[in-house]
Amino acid sequence: MQQIELQAKEEKLNLRKTVSQYLYKWPWFIASILVFVTGAYIYLRYSVPQFQTKTTLKFDKKTNDLSSALADLDNLGIGLGNADELKSEAAVVNSRPILMQVVKNLNLNVEYFNAGEIKDSQLFLKVPITAKVLNFKDEKFKSSQYTLTKVKEDEFTLQDEKKKNYKGKFNTPLQLDFGTVVLQRNPAVAFKSDKSEYKIIFSNPIEKVKKLEKTIQVNLPDEKAMLMDISLIGSLPEKSEAILNEVTRQYNIDGQRDKNLQAQNTQEFIDKRLEVITRDLSGVENQKEDFQNRNRIVDLQAQAELALQNTSENTKALLQQQAQLDLLNSLTAEASKGTNQLMPSNLGLNPSLEQSISQYNLLLITRNKTLKQATNENPAVVEMNREITALKDIIRDNIREQKETVQSGIAQLQNQINSSNNIIQKVPGQSKVYRGIERQQNLKEQLFLFLLQKREENAINLSVDVPKAKIVNPAFTVDTPVSPKKDIILPGAFFLGILIPFAIFYLLFMLDDKIYSRDDIKERSGLGILVDIPSLKDSENHLVQKNDFSELAEAFRVLVSNLKFVLPVKDSAKVIMVTSSVKGEGKTLVSVNLALTLANKNGRALLIGSDIRNPQIQRYDSEPTKRKGLTEYLYDDSVNVEELIHTSATNPSCDIIYAGTIPPNPQELLSNGRYQKLIDQMSSQYAYIIIDSAPLMLVSDTLSIADTADATLYVVRSGVSRNILIDFANDLVRESKLTNVSFIINDVSKRAGGYGYNYSYGYGYSNKDNKSWWKKIFKS
Repeated sequence: MQQIELQAKEEKLNLRKTVSQYLYKWPWFIASILVFVTGAYIYLRYSVPQFQTKTTLKFDKKTNDLSSALADLDNLGIGLGNADELKSEAAVVNSRPILMQVVKNLNLNVEYFNAGEIKDSQLFLKVPITAKVLNFKDEKFKSSQYTLTKVKEDEFTLQDEKKKNYKGKFNTPLQLDFGTVVLQRNPAVAFKSDKSEYKIIFSNPIEKVKKLEKTIQVNLPDEKAMLMDISLIGSLPEKSEAILNEVTRQYNIDGQRDKNLQAQNTQEFIDKRLEVITRDLSGVENQKEDFQNRNRIVDLQAQAELALQNTSENTKALLQQQAQLDLLNSLTAEASKGTNQLMPSNLGLNPSLEQSISQYNLLLITRNKTLKQATNENPAVVEMNREITALKDIIRDNIREQKETVQSGIAQLQNQINSSNNIIQKVPGQSKVYRGIERQQNLKEQLFLFLLQKREENAINLSVDVPKAKIVNPAFTVDTPVSPKKDIILPGAFFLGILIPFAIFYLLFMLDDKIYSRDDIKERSGLGILVDIPSLKDSENHLVQKNDFSELAEAFRVLVSNLKFVLPVKDSAKVIMVTSSVKGEGKTLVSVNLALTLANKNGRALLIGSDIRNPQIQRYDSEPTKRKGLTEYLYDDSVNVEELIHTSATNPSCDIIYAGTIPPNPQELLSNGRYQKLIDQMSSQYAYIIIDSAPLMLVSDTLSIADTADATLYVVRSGVSRNILIDFANDLVRESKLTNVSFIINDVSKRAGGYGYNYSYGYGYSNKDNKSWWKKIFKS
């Protein structure tokens, strides 16, 4: 017996096999690519291109003077302070009030379409009619579609989605289900034909606002540069450009409105403050006037300086007067003396007093000179003494009068000095109060002038319309559509056409655990493989005929040739058992055709139907299925085996013993010893005995007769048998339940290959099928 060592095979990636699996499916890949590319072409042909429209705004930065408490009055709503405020402006641009105004101004809640056979084309500017919604019946109304038909002069017909007709006239309100509308002709655009149909979709403005909120995108490319990009994707570039231009216009109008409102509020605030400041300033001026009147002040500083000057001058005069008073007091003492002494003169006194003193001194000197020559009784001397006395009295009177005059002057000067001192003493307090009043007056005057200046500036800002944002780029549309992208869709469809069938086949191949070729067996078993039986159609002959050059006949000739290397050399018949794991793998086909191929004039062959549970040999012969066979022989000892042998009508050199009647106890019959006796008896009469046994995995009948076989042919079916069946066969060999086992692969398609089937058997003798090309392509 041939001993075969079974070893666990290490799985290796067979790149050639893997690639060939996918290459064999090339028709499906081509079909998938054609489907996807065709679908992509149809999609590109009938889809509505979407274009991106953009506009750019630039904002001015505010220049705030944080050191000024009234800096806010300098920024009357013009410009932006920082980048955070720019982000808030992005929300303002896409706010509902602005978008609602855009919808109303552009009448976006009414859309027009030119009805087509496959798709409808949207219209915006070149529309022969315009429609406006005057009012809505229901605020929850969303949208409604109508078809404009039968336009004749001033009359038209609107048909809703329920095929209900509404007849109306242009420029006349028409009552519809959702509200009242009015349609007008556009003289600039004429109807294409009388049969032209236009679809009009009326929508609630708030629904269009919600849609614009989602479609209008606001981006800040560079916050430091104070730029804002606004974009919109739509099918009509002129409509998108009109929407963006209107959005920027409404945004500037809203900003101008906010600026004017702020300026108006500032104007009112300034006016109110001016009224208050005017009253306060008038009160301060009245207070100053009252203070000046009560204190008799014209110029406090000048009056203080004058008082100081008067005090100084009066003090000097007082000193002079006191000096004169002292001199007069001394003269009084001299004048009171009785001695005839000269009196001092030229003292800067009263001129009359000075003259009297001079006369007195002159007369006294003259008398004294006369006394040197005469006596006191001299009439001249007496006369002169009398005159001297009289002059002295006059001098005393003059001194007294002069003294009174000086004393009166001193008292007057003293009063003046006291008065000036009183004025000077009051100056600090008055100056403090006066400065407080002047401070309030100056403050009120400055604030009054400041408010007047800001009122003029505010008036200028009100009269000048400065846009809140400068439009750097008016709305423009990019030439290349953003959707659908032909450069992406077509290659994408091509790759999807490859990827999807690849993924499907990949999953199928991953989940597929079937045997297809001898390579699959070699990966899991070390047992030999004798032949690949080609796949047959139902219309083809399943039996090997005489002088047969078909692929089937050539395959069994190869099997017979390979059996010579497996079967032992012996004088008696060589017993070959054909089995499989499960039903339907083709063991009976192999058994019958092997017997037909081995049988010839030089050596007969006997085919024994040993699958008594499910006999199948009768399918390949015209003999009745209920005739006696192996079951009767195993059950009844009196049955003569010669009665059971039938000659094949296909090959006279091949005899057959059918399975016979299906018994209730096949296992007991096959193990009673008579089967081995039958083999021993037939071995001398035949060159080959072929046993068609039962499937091994389903029943144990075959194991009861396996010891009679010289070689076991284990049939697996390509595309049907699973890998686990190979493991089952390996276990049987490893446990010595089967010996000298070789595999036969049945129903091998040209895809699976084998040896030579891709090149055709028969060397020109086989018939070629004239199949249609599509059947050849999609044959699996």
